Amino acid sequence: MIHSPRFAAALLAALLAMPVAQAQQAPLYRHTLKTLDGKPAGFAQWRGKPLVVNFWATWCSPCREEIPEFVALQKRYAGKVQFVGVAIDEVAPVRTFIKQHRVNYPNLIGAADAMKLMQAEGNVVGGLPFTALYDAGGKRVAVKLGRLKGEELERMLQPLLKAPQP
Repeated sequence: MIHSPRFAAALLAALLAMPVAQAQQAPLYRHTLKTLDGKPAGFAQWRGKPLVVNFWATWCSPCREEIPEFVALQKRYAGKVQFVGVAIDEVAPVRTFIKQHRVNYPNLIGAADAMKLMQAEGNVVGGLPFTALYDAGGKRVAVKLGRLKGEELERMLQPLLKAPQP
């Protein structure tokens, strides 16, 4: 119950003063997974430019098909967009796949923790591949369950590349 117009105005001013990016920031940026070397890596380190997070596995055929296209896009947009893979798999086959396919972006390893994160980011069925796209401010702007073709992802990235960076 609001007792006075002054109180209502002060409350509204306080709410409007809250940083919008913080309120809209995806849960992803609060999480940490392990690198292939077993070291912790937090997603917050990639804030500040558009981010493409691809949940995948070496045993997933559509995943294996889309990753070479993501490698090409990471090369094309180096310094402007950051790709990060989240492998729901074992370290050894992931290491082999990354080497064979010359994957040029960071990959993290996860199991149940990565599945929970994937669900929190919009994949409630837990299927692979799953790709989530974030703007430079950390807001999730798109998700795709299933194979994502390079041309489609590039179209999704264009507005983010034109947007002012925080």
